Amino acid sequence: MMMTSVREYASQVPIYLRGPESVIGAHDADHQIHGQPSTFGECYNEVIDRVFADGFDSVVVANDDIVLTPTSYQVLMDDVALLKKECPKLGWVAARCDASRATQNIRSNPFGEDLYYFKHPWEEHIMPMECPSPIFAWISREAWETAKFPPLNWYSDDVHCTDLLAAGFQHYLSRSYVHHVGSQTIGLDGNKLIQQATPWLRKNRPEYAKQWFAYAQACWNTIVAKAGEGRRPSSLCLARATPLKMPSKMH
Repeated sequence: MMMTSVREYASQVPIYLRGPESVIGAHDADHQIHGQPSTFGECYNEVIDRVFADGFDSVVVANDDIVLTPTSYQVLMDDVALLKKECPKLGWVAARCDASRATQNIRSNPFGEDLYYFKHPWEEHIMPMECPSPIFAWISREAWETAKFPPLNWYSDDVHCTDLLAAGFQHYLSRSYVHHVGSQTIGLDGNKLIQQATPWLRKNRPEYAKQWFAYAQACWNTIVAKAGEGRRPSSLCLARATPLKMPSKMH
């Protein structure tokens, strides 16, 4: 469905598809990069590097378990054009979806708003965001050449976004929306995914690990305490725990 929706709603865009030939060979992509699955970060690095090697100045990445709406691509690019006028070092500009971290998820309601014509009003605003997940997201050559994904599944986007923030780039949440099935690429075993990422993080980004895992432990302590009291734990204590900072409205 991802390929079909891209062809239908962003037909002018060349598609680069990466995966085993046995899986992607029959798909109608302009460019196929054949390779066995590795980590999320390594696979994205390979295909994005190829796009920039072919001379493009920016790329829109798309997870394989999304479906575009008729306006997903155009609204994303409209927001990029607006942000380029205001932000000298633009990092990721990411679409919202219905399966992601709370600050990017249309199912959350961070401002306590009432629905208005089937949407919360905050969905119509571009917002600064420290760490968007690039489920359907734009990035420039300049930002990409500054930092790339680490060889991780979980935390690969957290590390990449934080590295770019440290280099002076700013990330934003677009008004664009895509449907995202979620957890189809690397599975649902959050504890296993955290354990896989931990050694690399502690060795290569110890300052990130200290911050993120301290928060995760605090969340776990809250869950245990509330369970002991017979209460439901907060939905903000996420499995991949990084501190949540609600975005502020910009446009």
